[in-house]
Amino acid sequence: MDGPRYLAFVQALENDVQTGILKPGTRLLPQRDMANQLGLSVGTVSRAYAEAEARGLISGEVGRGTFVQRRRLPANTKATAQTTINLALNVPPSTGEAELIASVLSEILVDGALSPLLGYLPHQGLPSHREIMAGWLAAFGMKAETANLFITHGGQHALSIALNMVAAPKETVLTERFTYSGMVALSAQNEYRLHGVDGDAQGLLPEALDRAFTETGARVLFATPSLQTPTGTVMMLERRQQIADVVQKHRAYFLEDDVYAFLFASPPTPISTLIPDRSFYVTSFAKCLAPGLRIAAMIVPEQFRDRSINAVRATGWMASPIMAEVVARLIHSGDLLRQVHAKRAAAARRNAIADRVLGTWLTPMSDTPGFHRWLPIPAGRTLIALVTQAAQAGITIAPPGALQQVDRGTLGTRLCLGHPATDDILENALLELRQILEAAEAISFV
Repeated sequence: MDGPRYLAFVQALENDVQTGILKPGTRLLPQRDMANQLGLSVGTVSRAYAEAEARGLISGEVGRGTFVQRRRLPANTKATAQTTINLALNVPPSTGEAELIASVLSEILVDGALSPLLGYLPHQGLPSHREIMAGWLAAFGMKAETANLFITHGGQHALSIALNMVAAPKETVLTERFTYSGMVALSAQNEYRLHGVDGDAQGLLPEALDRAFTETGARVLFATPSLQTPTGTVMMLERRQQIADVVQKHRAYFLEDDVYAFLFASPPTPISTLIPDRSFYVTSFAKCLAPGLRIAAMIVPEQFRDRSINAVRATGWMASPIMAEVVARLIHSGDLLRQVHAKRAAAARRNAIADRVLGTWLTPMSDTPGFHRWLPIPAGRTLIALVTQAAQAGITIAPPGALQQVDRGTLGTRLCLGHPATDDILENALLELRQILEAAEAISFV
């Protein structure tokens, strides 16, 4: 009943604005007073106000109130001239998260919970936030002490801190042969020397990893065992145990990026649970909710806890408590789990489109669909020409260098399926890409 009631309120408000009953500048009642007058819950009115503001009907002004405003052009009207379709940015498909987050922010204001979140709070994050996030991670196979869990300013922040704990500038860091662009950025910033390790359809090869540790003297491995970006590989349990054994053998440290674990109905066992004293486990709420929240969770080995606290302090004092509160409330209410199910369904639909349109051009996906697929470059073609031809057709795909090929190997690129606004837009882009792949290479460079 809550959904229809709040939407009915918004529709009535919109009608009054369009017919002139409510003039621009008219001040609305505070949410609690409006709820009492209409016999609705405060939560229903909060959602209605948030939706009305998103539609450009009203505007809240801190300290003054909420006012009817002049109608703005819808956001998509301004963007109609933008015809480029982005298949290079790996974001989740939209599943109503904006409205959900707006509603929670309204609740925080109404509950009077904002003020306590505006001060200097613990570097590691509020204990209540960390406890609820630890419970969330446990449901996906990562059990750890709350004392060793850190809330960070996104996953990239967590990786930066973890690397700083175990690798000095100019030291070698082992990665998958094709690795995450954020790791490439960190290596450029701190002069880490990345060394790619060979893999197969199940990810890193244990014997290749063993050899790489021996030959390079590296002490650190970074990898994404589940739906690796950019290739989409998934390690099975036996392979995970083998990788853990190699790390343990060389007394090295493992940085595990597990941002896609939520996409699995039965998530694989994190490698970090197999070697907890030698692993930094990182996940974020970017892919299952929204990148703009910039909230992630990192679990560190006990011996690095104190240093990690100081590292958070030195690099930003703390992650945003307001955004952490949003995530905690969504976990507690069950709304985040509902978002997870919606993201999984969207990933399945979009992968089905990709398979239908591009078929054998793509590397087969795992049993669990993700938001990206690997496109090997056909023999006789070049990636730079493919990127250029796609750009001329209004499609952006990752250019050479964006997905670091640490060592020589099969050339390819990642296609991100989540950014296009609709399934139809994605399908049209992939159809255009198929025509480019089927045609002769039209552009050369000298």
